[in-house]
Amino acid sequence: MGKTLLIFDIDDTLTETAAIHIKAFINSLKELGVVKMDTNFGGYLHHTDSYIAKTIYEKELWQAFAEPIKVQFEKLLSDKMAEKEISEVAGAAQFIRAAQNNSSVAICFATGSLRRPAIQKLKSIGVDFNHQLLVASDRLEKRESIVKGAIEVAKKVYQTKNFERIISIGDGLWDLKTANNLELEFVGIGLKNKTTLQEHGCLKHFDNFLNVSLKQLLIQS
Repeated sequence: MGKTLLIFDIDDTLTETAAIHIKAFINSLKELGVVKMDTNFGGYLHHTDSYIAKTIYEKELWQAFAEPIKVQFEKLLSDKMAEKEISEVAGAAQFIRAAQNNSSVAICFATGSLRRPAIQKLKSIGVDFNHQLLVASDRLEKRESIVKGAIEVAKKVYQTKNFERIISIGDGLWDLKTANNLELEFVGIGLKNKTTLQEHGCLKHFDNFLNVSLKQLLIQS
């Protein structure tokens, strides 16, 4: 029997960081000279740091969001995140450890966040992981590309050509849409977007990871 791959989003899936991240994101752009911006981030074509920051920066400042600027932005974002206390979504770290110790599953992380703050978030809640298994939006702007990239990395790390099942785990509508676009199974996490996810066809949802076993998560809907 082959392994099942679990793909984890991070913000508000494993860490209670969406609101903190958004505030740091806005303030970092302001430090780069952006005066005004559309903060309805869910309305952008791609829900990733790299795409949204580039779109806002280039629209407002009329100059390219070149690599040195992106690096500067990532450092600002990371430094501002470091000033805040980061909490886990209840039970998340323990669940990840259980998955890491289970030979029937493989795990990886796919996030719309830039890489440096994403690593910070996981470390802050005590998740020890192979950094190869984290794919962020540093080089990729589309969430589908990030998830596909995470799958390919996981194949290499776990030395397999294919996984028996692939389950995407996330908290937002964009996570569900990405999973649907890639024809992956999906499990929703968290209370914030629970109703929206269910209205859009999410069949399996947990409020958090407390009292959730791998067996419960792996039961097919």
